[in-house]
Amino acid sequence: MLLGTESNHALEGGGGDALVCLVARGLCLFVRVDASKAPDKERRNLAALAVRRAAPFPDPEFGVAWEADGQGAAWYWSRSRVQGLLAERGVHARRTEFVPEALYAGATGTGDDGIELLELHDGVEARVWRNARLVADRWWPAAPSAAEWQAFLRSAGLPGEASAGAPQALPAALARQPWSRRGRPRMALSGLSGLERHLPRAALGLGLVVVLVASVQLGSILRSRIDIWRAQQAAEALDEPLKRILAARESSDRDMASIAQVLALHNGRSSVVLLAEAARLLPGRDWQIRQWNQPTPERIEVTLAMPDADPQKLVATWEESPMFADVTTDLLTRSGEVVIRASVLPATGPAAP
Repeated sequence: MLLGTESNHALEGGGGDALVCLVARGLCLFVRVDASKAPDKERRNLAALAVRRAAPFPDPEFGVAWEADGQGAAWYWSRSRVQGLLAERGVHARRTEFVPEALYAGATGTGDDGIELLELHDGVEARVWRNARLVADRWWPAAPSAAEWQAFLRSAGLPGEASAGAPQALPAALARQPWSRRGRPRMALSGLSGLERHLPRAALGLGLVVVLVASVQLGSILRSRIDIWRAQQAAEALDEPLKRILAARESSDRDMASIAQVLALHNGRSSVVLLAEAARLLPGRDWQIRQWNQPTPERIEVTLAMPDADPQKLVATWEESPMFADVTTDLLTRSGEVVIRASVLPATGPAAP
């Protein structure tokens, strides 16, 4: 089933009581993921971390089109939102798997730089390819205006004529397999229900594995308890010189803890330094700080008047700063303002006078 922004659209295949739900592009956001320095088994964890940092909601789910070098393109959505839409439309299934529509619409690039505009079931999607790598992706409910198209090209680092509009959108049918081989989910659209008959065996095997792991851990805990008891018995039999050495070591550990507590009282960054860093991170000059709040020394909230604000770009830029982390944004469309929230990282060197 294709879960659209306004309604659902039934797809071919399936059977049983399991549901593969394609989340429409209009319900997703896009972000690039760089896991090139991580092993294959850890790349999804890094992608999850990148998505959580970029997502403006607390419950993101995602799908990734991985590339051979460990970089990828990720589409993410709010799990509570899509589940709420299914419930409102009366769709119920014992198991539901969510995958992004963008992984099944269109195809990969041909190896050259290129731009394509795809006509989806709901709205249109623009993609920018560079050496068969998807570097930018954006969705509109209808064909974009010339200004929207030029803003998208600029965000992708492409030049464009101010008077040139968007090209004609090409229809993009949904395939049964994802166009990214490395980004494909665990199964094809019709493959989930075929595993129904294997679930009891899988559950039994999983239960045996859990019992085995629990037995091993219980044995390890019991052995460690015995080792601790033996060590305590041996410590009681030590002579006085060794007891003095142990006492000196405990005293040293307490002193180190006290020193760490004193160092923790080191002054944080001043508001002037934080304000200067925020001004450096904001692009161009067409912005104005409406409100600056610092409820705690470790947290700031900045309200900006900033036309054509790009929340994802702001989050990425502020995350690269050595002074901020856990950056999130809220775009207030009615007032034309954007709110940036970030944690203040402690200074690593001595405080400035």
